[in-house]
Amino acid sequence: MTTTPTDASADVLVVGSGVIGLSTAHHLATLGRRVTLVDAGALGEGTTAAGAGFVGLWAAGYAHYWDERELALEQYGIDFYRDLGRRDSSVLLRENGNMYLSTTDSGYRRFIAPMGRHPHAPADSRLLTPEEVSEVTDGQVLASGVTGGFLQPQGIQIDAPAAVRALLSEVELAGVDLRPHHAVERVLVEDGRVAGVAGSFGVLRAPSVVIAAGSWTNNLLAPIGWSLPLMRVVASRILTDPVGVPPTIPTLMLPDQRGLWVREHNGGWTYGDASGYRPFAELQAGTPPLRPEFPELVHALRNELSTFLPRLLSSIPDPEAIERRWVQGVVSMTPDRRFLAGAVPNIGGLFAAAGCNESGVTHGPGIGRLVADLVTTGSSAFDKDRYRLDRFMPDLFEHELDIAKVMPPRRAVTANLMTTVA
Repeated sequence: MTTTPTDASADVLVVGSGVIGLSTAHHLATLGRRVTLVDAGALGEGTTAAGAGFVGLWAAGYAHYWDERELALEQYGIDFYRDLGRRDSSVLLRENGNMYLSTTDSGYRRFIAPMGRHPHAPADSRLLTPEEVSEVTDGQVLASGVTGGFLQPQGIQIDAPAAVRALLSEVELAGVDLRPHHAVERVLVEDGRVAGVAGSFGVLRAPSVVIAAGSWTNNLLAPIGWSLPLMRVVASRILTDPVGVPPTIPTLMLPDQRGLWVREHNGGWTYGDASGYRPFAELQAGTPPLRPEFPELVHALRNELSTFLPRLLSSIPDPEAIERRWVQGVVSMTPDRRFLAGAVPNIGGLFAAAGCNESGVTHGPGIGRLVADLVTTGSSAFDKDRYRLDRFMPDLFEHELDIAKVMPPRRAVTANLMTTVA
């Protein structure tokens, strides 16, 4: 391939404009680095923009495979979006909290009651009776549909696409050189160090490069000898017509219902569960499109919940009247459900951040800060060793579907990993 040299005038090149890439660029600019950010398509139009935008302290009882180290990332993300939302009202920051619900007595014993005893449970969180659940949700959740709940008031909600746009504006004001429609085709390595990136646009040179391309990260790393253990998963959510849902409702999480989550959206609901998820390799060969379209997953999701949601929610449209609106993105899962973020071994100046484990919106600001710290100083207040790229043996997984066989289940009592990747 013939390339044309291009002067990037940058200390760091960031590839990818999702929340992790934008957060990395934001923190690098704050630390005084000259940054160029490139993306294969329009800026901020990838997986992050498909996110439902609820942020919480998942390590405080919901995700058993995370601990205080992920909790620190989660609190950082909450504080980050609070600050962003106060500067830009379009982010639609809401301090609604997260409410975890059970629909059976066994579900309450297994999932909800232990959250109240969790060592990291926030001081103002509390267990709720079914009647209290209905009262806190202004009657939107039917007391007859649940057996109890647990409220964490610290959780927030944002409009994920708006947050991406707000971050884009902020990094541009901070002097970051934004270059959309720059599809990187290869990473340049010279004498054991990264030298820049190349594509049809030419060559952009910089002494440090951060690959934050989400489920497409291995497309750039594999040709230079690295392949991260990532299982790409298509994630789906449905959006209903407005039905008068007030904007004060907490995000609802139902661990005993295949990971069902529900939150208010423009006076209606948006929701999803495991039935709307599938490993991409089971659906199609090759590289996922930026915005996947697999309507069969949406049909499965709609069918799964069409009879259940009316028993849970007081304001739900007739299933036949639900507007045919849905959103899909491609998330990437790792064998231990922890993120991959850090220096690429044996290639000086090259860094990568991937493996969102369907929580990139929550953890993205903290992961971006971690990577920016490593680029600039080599250390961070966050635990860099926990997320290092080389914590798995090379070629441990022959196929990405093998990753699902070792992943800890989303809920500790669930045995079928392939139905819990959501």
